Amino acid sequence: MQIKSVEEIIAEIKVSYDQNPLGWKMLRGRDRAGHYDTYITNRRSLWQMKTEFKNPYQPIGVGTRIMEKPDEELDFLMEKGNALPFSEIYPQRKSHPIFALGIGRYSPKATNELKGIISSKQEDLERNLSENLDKFLHREGICKDYR
Repeated sequence: MQIKSVEEIIAEIKVSYDQNPLGWKMLRGRDRAGHYDTYITNRRSLWQMKTEFKNPYQPIGVGTRIMEKPDEELDFLMEKGNALPFSEIYPQRKSHPIFALGIGRYSPKATNELKGIISSKQEDLERNLSENLDKFLHREGICKDYR
């Protein structure tokens, strides 16, 4: 799994969305360190992003595609939690920004359940995403030195 910036992940997701805009789901929660975990699926792929917000509309961070063809149990978890309206801007280096908006779900409990189901490799991925996010936040001057 290749870790990319959220801008690259959203660009990848947009290509898939443009091919088939039906059946998309988003689930967000916070991890133990307080970072946002966002899972996005179209029932053919599952992506995970680990982010913080630069401002109320612009998440920054890292992510990866973690699975092809998620099963029904994962699809069920994507429905848990409270409704979460979202409106986010993802700047792109070589084109116009991508605007993502809609209604997803918010549930830290469901995101943790999802991590447990995905695989034992999720712990390594979680650690890797967290480390990359911390480096990215430090580089951007958005540090979380209080812990």
